[in-house]
Amino acid sequence: MKRLKIKDIVMIALLSALYMIFYMISGTAVMIFGAFGHAISPGVCAIFTGTIMYFMSRKVGKFGQFLIMQAICMILFSIMGAGYLPWFITSMLGALIADLIASISDKPSVLRVAAASGVFHVGQAFGSIIPSMFFMESYREEWISRGQTPEAMDEMISYTTGFMGIVSTAVVFLLAVVGVYIGYFILRKHFEHATVRNVA
Repeated sequence: MKRLKIKDIVMIALLSALYMIFYMISGTAVMIFGAFGHAISPGVCAIFTGTIMYFMSRKVGKFGQFLIMQAICMILFSIMGAGYLPWFITSMLGALIADLIASISDKPSVLRVAAASGVFHVGQAFGSIIPSMFFMESYREEWISRGQTPEAMDEMISYTTGFMGIVSTAVVFLLAVVGVYIGYFILRKHFEHATVRNVA
């Protein structure tokens, strides 16, 4: 297993900054769908950032790449006042599993990268789904104390528990998979040409 170098970490940091730009844009856009839009926002982000995930898997391709990207995102969210321990835990666990899926071998298949992105973004989505399912009252009170209205929290919880929690999880995973395949189709010629140049 290859170890990350300083240049790899710099590349991940740059890609993470680009990822966050798309996350903020897509997160704002899905607000038109209300609480359901918020519940699936990691998946909507993944549609636009699948290209970044695929690019990173080819340019870095080392264990820890997803963990570092997720950690950078969580730190930035915390700086913006959106930090939440359960969200951090589920997101980092998702990133760890993503690394185990697609960062332990050179040039993993597109399917493995897509699955890794799916788990990576489901980890983010679980930041609201797990609290809604297992400690709803404290989760609700926490975010009301941060400025959310009781009505908004009740609507959010309705889309992250029970059957709708399963639907939201499935939608996030599917969108993340699709996002990586979009990235693959956008970048495949670039990497094919790069391979030809290296062989020559």
